[in-house]
Amino acid sequence: MDEHNKPRREFLSAATRLFGAGWLASHSSLIWAAAETAQQALAAQSGFALLSADEALTLAALADQIFPPDETPGASELGAVYFMDAALGGFMTGALPMIQQGIVELDQLAGDPGAFHQLAFDQQTPLVKQLENSPFFGTVHFMTLCGLFAAPSYGGNRQGQAWKLIGFESRHVWQHPFGYYDAHYQGEADHASS
Repeated sequence: MDEHNKPRREFLSAATRLFGAGWLASHSSLIWAAAETAQQALAAQSGFALLSADEALTLAALADQIFPPDETPGASELGAVYFMDAALGGFMTGALPMIQQGIVELDQLAGDPGAFHQLAFDQQTPLVKQLENSPFFGTVHFMTLCGLFAAPSYGGNRQGQAWKLIGFESRHVWQHPFGYYDAHYQGEADHASS
C-alpha cells in the first residue's frame, strides 16, 4: 500500500505519536489563540498576515501531502494554512525563519517550474519524502494537525469535517451512560431506585 492510500485512522494513529499530550496541554492556550486569529482571517476571506501568496500555496500543497484529499477534503481545503499563518505570527514565531527557508528549499527541489505547488500531487510526494525527517517537515506536520483538529470556530476544520473523519461528536453536554463501561453502573442505579 503506498503512502497516498493509507487509511486515515492509521495516519492519525501515527501522527499522535509525533507530539506528546504534555506539550499540547502546556501550550493549549497559545494554540487556541492562533486558531481564533485563523478563524477571523478565514471568515473575512482576507489574505495572510505573514505568509506571501506563494508561501501559502506551497504550505497548502505540503499540508495536502500530509492530509491528502481523496473522497474527503484535504488539509488545504479544510483551512489548515490559515491556522499555520496565525501560529507563525503567535506562539510559533520562532519557527518562521525555518519555515520560510524550508519553503525556499522545497521550491528549489521542485526544479522547473520552480514552485512545489505547481507540481502534480504524485510529483510532489518523492520531494516530501526527502524532507520527512527534517525539522521543517516536522513543524509543518504539527501545525497541519493542529489546524485540522482545532474547533471549527477557531479556524481550519471547516464545518467540523476533520472531526467527522475520526468519529468525534462535538457536544456541550454528554448524557450517561458514556460507554459500555457505564452500563453496569446504570443498571445498579436503576435497580436501587426500584
